[in-house]
Amino acid sequence: MSNPHDQDLKYEQVGLGTVDDVFQVAADTDGITVSGACPRCHGDTSTTFPKGMAGTKGLFRRSGAKPPSAAEQAALKATETFFCECGFAHADQPENTLFEGCGAQWKVGPGSTSGSGIGGTP
Repeated sequence: MSNPHDQDLKYEQVGLGTVDDVFQVAADTDGITVSGACPRCHGDTSTTFPKGMAGTKGLFRRSGAKPPSAAEQAALKATETFFCECGFAHADQPENTLFEGCGAQWKVGPGSTSGSGIGGTP
């Protein structure tokens, strides 16, 4: 059972290091969407990386009607930094933030073999 979204948690820019990979990937001809629960506030978060996005050169094929391959999907999860995009304006969130969420950021590591889910080592 997942934890409920902690909407009382105040916004704070927090680097969580690497968390267990319990995030789902959906790929289509437009790019890759990685979704799951924020490891800090536990809100549903989703990040979409479109094909041809600035800063992702070499990560996706720019042409063709095929979704990104499994290797491209794995490479994205292994290299990108993710930010809480739960869509909830947590208390004390500055007006100029790029993502509406709790302020957490993390990398995704290998999944837990113990089945403990999110909560990797910071």
